[in-house]
Amino acid sequence: MTAAIPPLPAPLDLLACRPARPVISVQNLPLPGNPAPEPPRRMSLPELGNQPRFSAVETPPAPVTPPMPSPPSDYTDEDLRLAIAPLVAGVMGGGSFHDDASLEAMLRSTFRRALAEHQVGPFQQPGVGHRTLWHLQALFTSRSYDEIVSDKIRRFHVEEVYLLDRDKLSLISYASSNPVRHAHPRKVGSFARKLALRVQDDSGAYMFGFELGEGRRTLISAGQYSLLVAVIRGEVTGLAKTDLEFALKRIERRYQQEFAQGVPLLEELQPLLEECLLIHSPAAPASP
Repeated sequence: MTAAIPPLPAPLDLLACRPARPVISVQNLPLPGNPAPEPPRRMSLPELGNQPRFSAVETPPAPVTPPMPSPPSDYTDEDLRLAIAPLVAGVMGGGSFHDDASLEAMLRSTFRRALAEHQVGPFQQPGVGHRTLWHLQALFTSRSYDEIVSDKIRRFHVEEVYLLDRDKLSLISYASSNPVRHAHPRKVGSFARKLALRVQDDSGAYMFGFELGEGRRTLISAGQYSLLVAVIRGEVTGLAKTDLEFALKRIERRYQQEFAQGVPLLEELQPLLEECLLIHSPAAPASP
């Protein structure tokens, strides 16, 4: 039995529920391969006259040269006062200055080292006439030329210094104003032994000094590890003893460990002992 199937009704309800498509104009359609058009924007241009100038080849900036330091000016008394203020602070109490022999010796040593850079010694060499006259006086009076010069200037100066071991009295180091003796230790060995035999009296106590003749004498300073024997020509004052004690104290303080271990210090101590050769009398020179 065959039956005829009626056609399905059209989905009118579904078509009626669909939203209406927007109408797109042809002018608003994007072109393939081209970006979407942007609305025009306003650009601000710089004012005329303020634009930077450009050259064809840019020149690198020149290097900045630091200013040259100005040469130091001459030092004044105020500069000296500021330099020694830390040294004097230790001997100031209650706003008053107390005389300290060690501080005075330290200052004298500092100034001697500074002056030694500009001159050989405290005196200049006399002229030919005076040297000839003084040599003749030494010849006719059976005295040495150095004795005549010491009598003329009436000042003392240290000629040699010897540092001896306090227990063994052996030579540790030395310095001499004679360059030949200063360069060769064997030339002072016998003289150092003669000094070692005379530094003690009969009771074994250390002496303060003894005469050597020809206007020379010794001045002995005793330290913890060593003895400093200075050979001085002329009349010795208390200033020389204070300066020598300060020099010995500084040497033993710096080389305390080496002294305790018995390390040889012949060459190491010679520069410090050379400063003792600059010790001389501060008295005014005699009138001609």
